[in-house]
Amino acid sequence: MLRPRYLARSLAEDALAKRKIAFVSGPRQVGKSTLARSLLKSDANYFLYDDGGFRRKWAKSPEDALAGRELGPIVLDEIHKDRKWKTKLKGLYDKSGEKIPIIVTGSARLDLYRKGSDSLLGRYLPYRLHPFTVAETATPPSPAQILDHRHVSYPLADLLALGGFPEPLLGGKELEARRWSRLRIDRLVLEDSRDLLNISDANALHTLIELLPERVGSLLSINSLYEDVGKAYATVRSWLLVLDALYFTFTIRPYAGKLSRTLKAEPKLYLFDITHIPAEYRGKRLENLTALHLLKACQFWTDTAQGEYDLRFVRTRDGREVDFLVLADGKPWMLVECKSGAKEPSNQLCRFGEMLKPKYQVQLVLEKKRYRREYPACGVTVLDYESFFSGLL
Repeated sequence: MLRPRYLARSLAEDALAKRKIAFVSGPRQVGKSTLARSLLKSDANYFLYDDGGFRRKWAKSPEDALAGRELGPIVLDEIHKDRKWKTKLKGLYDKSGEKIPIIVTGSARLDLYRKGSDSLLGRYLPYRLHPFTVAETATPPSPAQILDHRHVSYPLADLLALGGFPEPLLGGKELEARRWSRLRIDRLVLEDSRDLLNISDANALHTLIELLPERVGSLLSINSLYEDVGKAYATVRSWLLVLDALYFTFTIRPYAGKLSRTLKAEPKLYLFDITHIPAEYRGKRLENLTALHLLKACQFWTDTAQGEYDLRFVRTRDGREVDFLVLADGKPWMLVECKSGAKEPSNQLCRFGEMLKPKYQVQLVLEKKRYRREYPACGVTVLDYESFFSGLL
């Protein structure tokens, strides 16, 4: 049985209770429609833009398109495919917003299209839905509970092998997960990317996508990519922005802050679907999975007004680095270093911890059993990956 998603309570008690439109964006096939439909009192209140009958009615009159609805919230799925969706949604909300709780779901394009527009300002609350993680629960912990909360819904071993998207994870078979990942990429190349950008060379885009897994956790160099892909620098850069907008990739920027001699340019790249990373690159999968857990937590805490959280990394020009830095309201809050077996605090973690003075300094180690050891002298907690993930969400 599918567990309730971690955003369900926030959608109901935050956005809908305040009569705001709830925008739910995220990767394709992450479960946005399933989440939204779980909040409906009637299936008659689910409206899909891809349905021809609804689309024709919506084009003429949004109010008439919803005439058959029943009591309770409504879901408008994929309406961002209508070029005038913002104007129509604004009109619908202004006329009936107090009477009709509205959930709008869609691919990452919804998140992209709402940027730079103030037509819906003050009328919506945005939420970003992520793949499953170790501690996926209907009642996520607060930031203050991360090292004390323990909840495991999906074991680390399953997530490493199958990724966090519902269909392959719940299916439980690695070969099927790999097939699912391949088909998802095909759809991304042939359909989704063309909706955002007129990409004429699908083969070259596919080549770019195949080059990205080996660059996970590394500084993103467009110079090396455009040479390998055989396209102009500007073209590859625009394609990377599309992949980011579609939640295929995400990037983490370096932190400068109070540090001198820190890197100020290149971000690091990660994937939402870790099964695209070959299984033999276990270290990359672990680091990518850590990035996914941290990003999900940061965005959830931000979207639910628990603070402004941002995920960065720290790296100096001479190559000294800590994998992740979480900022809380612009200030260093938690440093996280990924290791395999090293249980002594790394010199870089201690060094940057002394300089940045975050509330938490965590070093992750790969252990089959739970492991936790405190190093008060340098303020570092060494934890196994699953225990750390089980304290997030």
